[in-house]
Amino acid sequence: MKLIDKPLTERQKLFAQLYVEALGARSNTKIAIEAGYPKSSAYQRAHELLNREKCPHVCRYIDEIKKDLDK
Repeated sequence: MKLIDKPLTERQKLFAQLYVEALGARSNTKIAIEAGYPKSSAYQRAHELLNREKCPHVCRYIDEIKKDLDK
């Protein structure tokens, strides 16, 4: 299975939703913590989730949310 087709976990979905809602008002690390990732790894996890090579499925979901908001 290609990474782009990998199903999102509930935590990844929540991160994506919070990321779009924040519109830069909160740091990506804070958003990762709010989504349930441990504080000790939140910075790294946020970086990975927003990396199109490591988590293309999460980035695609973020793009879909943004597109829906633009309608």
